[in-house]
Amino acid sequence: MWYNLCMAFTEKLKLRVKKKAAFRCVICRGEFVEVHHIIRPGDGGSDDEDNAAPLCASCHDNYGDNPSKRKQIREMRDYLYEIVAGLEQKGIMTLPKPLTREEIKRKMRIPNISAIYHVVYSHEDFNTSARILFELVKEAQLQSPGRKRVLYLDIDGHRNKKGGFDADMFELQNEFMFGFLMKYLSEVYIPFGNFKNSNSQDDNIPDGLEILPAPG
Repeated sequence: MWYNLCMAFTEKLKLRVKKKAAFRCVICRGEFVEVHHIIRPGDGGSDDEDNAAPLCASCHDNYGDNPSKRKQIREMRDYLYEIVAGLEQKGIMTLPKPLTREEIKRKMRIPNISAIYHVVYSHEDFNTSARILFELVKEAQLQSPGRKRVLYLDIDGHRNKKGGFDADMFELQNEFMFGFLMKYLSEVYIPFGNFKNSNSQDDNIPDGLEILPAPG
């Protein structure tokens, strides 16, 4: 008889993962973390570094065993890794500030709300980002029809020489968000600020998104 045995993370791997996150929880940025499986071994998760995330005891208990949070935890982990790596390159030793309870709630699902969390990475342009956001909103409606949808958007990089957002991310937040996507959301948290839909959320989301070239 064959058994599928899953070994725990090695101590060397756990230390490497903790260092990449500056010994902080990838959700709340708090201290005193342990390295946990994003996908549990019982569900087929591996003991590779890609399946590892540093979490404090509280966040692990609240979110770590929820399959619907796996993608978010992985994105949060990668985002924190990038922040820490950037600080190290600049010789800055200040660690990421822990999040408040309210900030954590914004990043994770609140009861009776479909929380949509997404990070736009530096290599993604306007078209790619707009399509991803549209699909996430459409999927949220399919999974939880009529439930209040709240979008939490982070943007990595995409800055011009003056420190503002580049043309793609300015258009994404100003034109696409307010001119189109906001209609299908109740509230958004974006780098430009926190905004609520003054009208009722529209659940009649189109089947597809067509992005037309700018005139002229």
